[in-house]
Parts: sequence; C-alpha cells; structure tokens
Amino acid sequence: MPAPLADFRPPLEVEAFHALNFDGGPLLDAAARLLSAHLFGVAAGLGLALLLWRSLGRFALRGIVALGLAVVIADAGGSQLIRPLFGRRRPCYLLPAREVRWLLHAADVPSMPSLHAANFFALAMVASLADYRMAPLAYALATAVAWSRVYGGVHWPLDVVAGAAWGSLAGLVAWAIVSRLLRDRLADRRSP
Repeated sequence: MPAPLADFRPPLEVEAFHALNFDGGPLLDAAARLLSAHLFGVAAGLGLALLLWRSLGRFALRGIVALGLAVVIADAGGSQLIRPLFGRRRPCYLLPAREVRWLLHAADVPSMPSLHAANFFALAMVASLADYRMAPLAYALATAVAWSRVYGGVHWPLDVVAGAAWGSLAGLVAWAIVSRLLRDRLADRRSP
C-alpha cells in the first residue's frame, strides 16, 4: 500500500534534503534566519518596488502594483488552495529529531508549496518583467530564500521547487491582470 501523500518522501529527495540540511556554522545559520525572516521579506518587496521606481520612474506603476498583487496571489493561493491538496508534512515534524537540523520557526501545517519560495519567485518574475536588468538580483534573492527553507529544516527540496513554480505563475498572472487593467484604463481615457 503506498504511503499517504503527507508522508511522501522519494529517496532522492530525502538525500537532497540531507545534503542541504547540514551544519554550516554560525554564519550560514544567521544567513538562513535572516533570509527566512518575515521582516526581510517585507523589506525585499519594498526594496524591489523602490528599485523599479528609481529605474523606470512613472513607468514603474505597473511593476509596483503587480509586485503586491503577485505576493497576494502566491501567498493566499498557496496556503488556501494548493497546500490543502497535498497535506505534505514538513521534514522537521516528520523526520526523527536526529535526522533533521531544525533552525527556523515553522507551524505544523502542510509544507507544499513553500510560501517563502512562492512569494520571492513571484516578486522575481514581476521585477524581471518590469525591468529585465533586475532579473539577476531578484532571482538570486529568491533562490537564496528557497535554499534557506531547506537548510533550516522546515521544507523539503520539492516544496521549494513547487513554490518557485507556483510563485512564477502567480507573478505572470499578476502582471497580466495589472497590464490589462492599465490598458483598459488608458483606452477609457482615449475614448471620446
């Protein structure tokens, strides 16, 4: 009989988890804690909005609005729609204590997708669509946050991959919605 999805752990993913969830010392631990902090996420989102505004001026409106909408879609959709479908347990709650190095706070709720990864990849997608020059910074930041979730013991590698995919989709949807709304608004202004 197959294991329930809550306990689904492909052997290769368990190996990848253990390879990323190691004792990297106090500097890596501090980096993981910082990257996973709620305040860091807020600051990163505001920082990307500010960078867009500085690089695009008045043309940054679409990107800035889409940044906010993308995070709402990624976070709410991930927690309310996707996580209940999978019900996958976090490694820090599923594995024996000796098999996981648990550094970060995490509630005992389903882990797939990683909302940290989803939110940051949503931000990265929108920032890249708004100004392609922001892609390296935005995606490096998103990848570092995704890494921190596995390193900290609160997500499986596939959780952050699913979060990256979901967040990227949320970013595309947000960009399309905001683009459509702004296009319609401009069309209304031009109408006699």
